[in-house]
Amino acid sequence: MSTPPAEAGPDAFAASRERVETILGWLDGDRASELDHGELERQLDVHGRRLLRQLLQDHVDLRAVRESRVNVVDAGGARRSRIETGHTRQLASIFGDVTVTRLAYRGPGAANLHPADAVLNLPPEKHSHGLRRLAAIESSSGSFRGRSHHPGHRATSGQTPGRRPRATHRRRLRHLLRTPAASTSSQG
Repeated sequence: MSTPPAEAGPDAFAASRERVETILGWLDGDRASELDHGELERQLDVHGRRLLRQLLQDHVDLRAVRESRVNVVDAGGARRSRIETGHTRQLASIFGDVTVTRLAYRGPGAANLHPADAVLNLPPEKHSHGLRRLAAIESSSGSFRGRSHHPGHRATSGQTPGRRPRATHRRRLRHLLRTPAASTSSQG
């Protein structure tokens, strides 16, 4: 048995709409009119990524509001009937970091279970599948040096890589693929 999801507020995407209006206002203004195409393109890339991150954040927030309570049984067959709201974890996406809020199903002496993580197909670690794919593309290209034109490059940070030795990049990639996501509760 499950309980129906809660209704979302009047506009779950209000922050995204506001960001779109800000971008349109900037494009319509004098400051954007003074830019050459290269700088305009660069700034739109930055503003666009912020918008995409906000859209993703608004969407996962909406999912949290709509998350239904379900009957949960752990791998050992124990029913998880204690449910807490407000449990969060960070997700590093190709657009930037977002916070995923979901229900936690608790059991005495057992780790919390989060069915919403499975519904979203979230990896156990912090880094999204899309970010991992970009890391694999970059690492397979060999050295990061001279790759600033690559479409996967700068996808999340907006920064151009320095001239680091390959070993440093390998260490950073291994760290990226091993770092676990932290699950926290806003309830203390």
